Amino acid sequence: MEPWIEYYNGPVPYEELSSKHKTLVKMNYVLITSEVLSRLDDLFILRALIVMIIWTYSYRDVWSFYQTDVRWFLGECKSKSEIHRRAKKFSKNIKPIFNQFSKELERKLSRFADYLPSSALFGKVRKLWAVDSFLIEVPFGKRNKETLWKKFQLSLKQGKYNEATRLLYQYMQCKVRRRFKGEFTKKRNKSYFGFKTFILMSPTMLIHAIQVELANFPDNKVSFSHGGYKVADRGFLGKASTWLIGFPSFRRYVEFFGVFLRRYWRPYATEKDMVELFVYVIALIYNSSIYTSVLSRVPESQLAH
Repeated sequence: MEPWIEYYNGPVPYEELSSKHKTLVKMNYVLITSEVLSRLDDLFILRALIVMIIWTYSYRDVWSFYQTDVRWFLGECKSKSEIHRRAKKFSKNIKPIFNQFSKELERKLSRFADYLPSSALFGKVRKLWAVDSFLIEVPFGKRNKETLWKKFQLSLKQGKYNEATRLLYQYMQCKVRRRFKGEFTKKRNKSYFGFKTFILMSPTMLIHAIQVELANFPDNKVSFSHGGYKVADRGFLGKASTWLIGFPSFRRYVEFFGVFLRRYWRPYATEKDMVELFVYVIALIYNSSIYTSVLSRVPESQLAH
């Protein structure tokens, strides 16, 4: 029996759960057993963000889950605005929490060296890190003159003259603006608008560092302070001698996170800081998935010690 099932006491038997619910069971096990995450002052908001990402839903949708069998995972019942407010506050603390959590998982996995992915063999030769970048798109979200004019007419009709004056001024000054922050870039002759996520992965396939920039940020300008050799592709040409170009047999493992990111990404936020928060939580779910997949291969006799 997988160890995380012992921590599940929901209303539906584990074997009858959907794949998304089973992911929640694994995440619940990690949240309870992790020394770093279990000490969080606001563990609720992390649980809410995890539900948002697994179902690719909005803040408002999370509230509806209190009427379903996911309530056992969420615990507290909070409004959409409360979840959003606490998420903005949580975004300021996510980076150190994620870094400590990654180190904790790395220590735990060191006990199960025989059950790690084949990529972990590279770590026995020299300290290596795989580095890569992934584009994440956001909508254009245009705010045009037509919208402002309609709001201006509505304010006049309702007798809100101060607001109508403000809207008229905005209308006179308005150019097409984008609600979502981001920049344009091209990759393989295709245009993208949004952000770029850089990750640093250990040979155990765990993400240890993340950097979120605008989409037009050059790959060779990224900086990770971790010691050792960084293995990257040709886009990172020009970095110091400790950045190695090549090693496709090792670097290909970083693509697993790229697939994972594309699967769970949606435009959760308009600002860079909040986009970064959701990327960190996606990476936290990814690291937890790698960790629990290794545990599933370890015999119970070794898990007990």
